[in-house]
Amino acid sequence: MIRSTISLILLSACASPPSADPIPTNQFDWLTGCWQSDDGNTREVWSRSEGGQYFGYSVVFQETEAVFFEQMRIDPGETPTFNAYPRGAGPSSFPATETTEQAVIFANAEHDYPQRIHYWREGDELRATISKIDGSNPGDFTFVPCGGE
Repeated sequence: MIRSTISLILLSACASPPSADPIPTNQFDWLTGCWQSDDGNTREVWSRSEGGQYFGYSVVFQETEAVFFEQMRIDPGETPTFNAYPRGAGPSSFPATETTEQAVIFANAEHDYPQRIHYWREGDELRATISKIDGSNPGDFTFVPCGGE
């Protein structure tokens, strides 16, 4: 009886824990590509997934001069995280609070502005809204594929 109990304990200790669902490496493929505002003054570009990470940048033009740029990265994980490097400084990190098949909300209440970043697809358009955590002070963006891609 004691030998059986010890054997059961040893077998339990060696058993592997239940496997978690693997983290998808293509979760945000709907975001990838070159996107520009209707007026062509803002451009946002996202790479395809590289091991689950997405790399991007955004540039705002005034006439032909770049007046703002930001590098971006989305890290994979149980809670994907958006990392922003405005003008190369950062990162400012925004963990995902909600994800669907073609939308994601990232939020960080401790950040000054924005505190909430919402991306989603509407047909051939990429939409984005940045705001305070409660949705106030919104900035809305509509992007179309660059060069009519």
